[in-house]
Amino acid sequence: MSIRNRLLLLVFAVWLPAVLGFALLAHATYLREEESARQTIAELGRNLLMRVEREFDTRVALARTLAASSAVRDGQLARFHEDASAAVRGTGDWAMLIDSSGQIVNTLRPYDASLPPLPSPALVTQGPDIQMSPRGALSQAPVLRVLVPAPQLTPPRYNVGVSLKPAVIQAIAEDLNYPVGSLGAVIDHDQRVVARSRDPQLWFGKPATGDIKARALARQDGFVQSVTLDGVPSLTYLVTSPSYGWSAVIALPARALTDAAWRLTLQAMAASGLLLVIGLGLAYYAARRISTPVLALRESAMQLGRDEIPPRLSTGVSEADEVSAALHEAGRRSHEATRTLELRVQEAVQRNQEAQAKLLDAQKHEAIGRLTGGIAHDFNNLLQTITTGLHILERSVTEAPQRRVLDSATRASAKAADLIRQMLTFGRVQPLRPQPVNFSDVVLKSQELTAKAVGEGVQLSADIDPHLPTLHVDTVQLELALLNLVFNARDAMPRGGHVRITARVAQGAETVQLGPGPWVCVEVADDGTGMDTDTQARAFEPYFTTKPVGAGSGLGLPQAMAFARQSGGDIRLHSTPGLGTRVRLYLPASGLPAPGAEPAPRVAGTPRALKVLMVEDDLLVSSVVVPALQGEGHAVTLCHTADEAQLRLSNGAGFDVLFTDVVMPGRLSGIDLVRWCHEHRPGLGAVLATGYTAQKLDLPVHSLQKPYGLGTLLATLQQAANGVQA
Repeated sequence: MSIRNRLLLLVFAVWLPAVLGFALLAHATYLREEESARQTIAELGRNLLMRVEREFDTRVALARTLAASSAVRDGQLARFHEDASAAVRGTGDWAMLIDSSGQIVNTLRPYDASLPPLPSPALVTQGPDIQMSPRGALSQAPVLRVLVPAPQLTPPRYNVGVSLKPAVIQAIAEDLNYPVGSLGAVIDHDQRVVARSRDPQLWFGKPATGDIKARALARQDGFVQSVTLDGVPSLTYLVTSPSYGWSAVIALPARALTDAAWRLTLQAMAASGLLLVIGLGLAYYAARRISTPVLALRESAMQLGRDEIPPRLSTGVSEADEVSAALHEAGRRSHEATRTLELRVQEAVQRNQEAQAKLLDAQKHEAIGRLTGGIAHDFNNLLQTITTGLHILERSVTEAPQRRVLDSATRASAKAADLIRQMLTFGRVQPLRPQPVNFSDVVLKSQELTAKAVGEGVQLSADIDPHLPTLHVDTVQLELALLNLVFNARDAMPRGGHVRITARVAQGAETVQLGPGPWVCVEVADDGTGMDTDTQARAFEPYFTTKPVGAGSGLGLPQAMAFARQSGGDIRLHSTPGLGTRVRLYLPASGLPAPGAEPAPRVAGTPRALKVLMVEDDLLVSSVVVPALQGEGHAVTLCHTADEAQLRLSNGAGFDVLFTDVVMPGRLSGIDLVRWCHEHRPGLGAVLATGYTAQKLDLPVHSLQKPYGLGTLLATLQQAANGVQA
């Protein structure tokens, strides 16, 4: 057989496996792209449904709260209209009350105005029920109604409804980032289109068809091959809400997948064709140039295979001579090449192992996040029932002891909801809602919980820059992160110690990797047992804890890390065994004023610098409030008991205003001190800070309900000092 034929056979022998390899590679690539597309549209569908459910959950909670009011129970429709109007003010929604004859109250109209009948006045008895009307009775436009029955009345007499515009759901459908050519839609429990990312006006209210309608009726989630309402064959993913029966639909055009298949096929064919042409050309060229030198090269190759150095050949064929020279050089450098190859193989194996470890870690975090999100979702449903029950009991309990127990249960439910939000944040199920936040207010408002949690033997203090800019973070997650860090510090000091909360503007060298600022550094430090190197390496690992079984969840530091990094910042830990631990959160500053939780009282007269006598036994409160007042130009004298304050006043010390807590150690309470001042220092203004007390005060005095904001405190002190009556 001639050299040319041999070379042609060699070309085909190499080309055919290459063609098969290209085909397998193209097929595998297509399957990966298809699976990726399926995961993408499935995630989009779940995200779309989750956001729609969140909107409905908000309205259902509002409707249930209104339905549980005493105004509905007692039939006081005017008061219900007033309460409902206040509840929906500024939201774009409106509320209504419906009986078997139709709607009898609607916040879109005054209470005594006549109301048109509803299309379907039948009462909902099991609620909640989400109804869509193509034409609202008052708005004359499409409307969605969330209806729940009034729970106190048997048999049911009223439905309470909260209505919203379909544009709310449409905005959610349009907000997602769909693949090119794809569309998303939301259909109600009657399989009618409520929102659609493409041509929503054309298809609003139209019924779903084919397999989508059948699957939605049967509540069968998953993928199906279908045709969209505008006639596009698509791979469609449908997911239905178990709570409301509404469904989210994501449709990916089938052509997108077939185009990808054709593209990959053409690429494989082009690559294999090009390989064949190159191979045939080289074979033909080599066949013309190579004859006798091939055998000499074969012998040289065999010598190289025997670890011998082949001689340089001079055959007259430049290519053969070059190959011979290359074989000679290869023999000389074989040992060096072997060592280099071994080193590269070792490096490749190491990189592969590192990549595998990172992949396994990412998969573990993803699985834990999904599990955490699922558990948190179920607990949210349970907490909703508990919270609703507590709200109903609040209206009937008036005795102080029972009221105190009920308040404690309500606060515990709120903290349980915060824990659920913490789990959702770690699982990245719930998005953050950043806003301007005053850190001093956060510390003050969480003081009662932290003070009780750290217990006796642990001192809790704060050092906050009075001119600290506002933070741009999620308030709830900031509170959770701060509480988690304080609780960890407490647990690190079983024999007691000191926990310090510090907040300052971060220095540029600290935040080089975070980008341009400004940034705020929030630090929680303790003088506890500290951590060794191995513990620090695993400190941010989810569910890792050194605490005894049942004493810790292992989610505190992971939640703080997730919060800091999702906020755009970072978290850093420094610990020394036996000396304590410092955890620093680097968070973005806002530069905007923080929104107040409640409007500050109006100050009568011109604000002025005051001499303030502050009576407070809580170290954390005083370490926050005193610098804040001094930062506003006020002179503050701090006493830790009312007895000490009475002694200062008896000795003739002059002050503009007294600011005192109610409950504190010593002979006198804050109320006793105010009574004494009313008798012996009648010109001294007084402000009383109270959370709950059974002691009655029959004197006119300004009071602040804990937790209070610094803005409210400043305005109230000015009022008391200016002689404004409480």
